[in-house]
Amino acid sequence: MWGGGNMFGIGGIFMMLAMILFWALVIFGIIYAVRAFSGNTGPVVHYENKNTALEILKERYAKGEIDTAEYEEKKRSLAS
Repeated sequence: MWGGGNMFGIGGIFMMLAMILFWALVIFGIIYAVRAFSGNTGPVVHYENKNTALEILKERYAKGEIDTAEYEEKKRSLAS
């Protein structure tokens, strides 16, 4: 007989790995096709800039990082 009927020889292991690789490629191909045709490229993150420059300035003043004169100067600068 050719190989003695032993399925787990070098050829059997190669065929088993080839079958696993084939099905993995088929599954990844399907996932890729679904993503490509659905238009979904991944998670979309939207950032909202809630802190305007004036609000940041007010926060810095409230924390005591800047004094009143600097606050008024920067506030006038932002208004223009």
